Amino acid sequence: MNRTNFYNKVTNDSIEEYDYLHNTLSEFKTEYPIEYYRIEEGDLIRPDLISYKIYGTINFWWLIMMFNNIHDVFNEMQVGTLIKIPNQLDIYTFYKKYSMR
Repeated sequence: MNRTNFYNKVTNDSIEEYDYLHNTLSEFKTEYPIEYYRIEEGDLIRPDLISYKIYGTINFWWLIMMFNNIHDVFNEMQVGTLIKIPNQLDIYTFYKKYSMR
């Protein structure tokens, strides 16, 4: 799952590009219980590893960061921080409902 699936495409001067201001990412909600994960030393600046540990794929790293309001993995991820992990069923439900592809 690629996060660009949730952005509209617009054409400017015959060039197709993503409209990053208008997207459906803000519509992500949880219905199933969330889990928690404590950031370890090896996870620093590597949200892809957290995604792999939890889901078995690196594809959801950006969703974990968005869900925890982490915008700067270099400065906002600290060892010992407890982050919320959305249930995979919520992720797939969101994808089916809001993906623009």
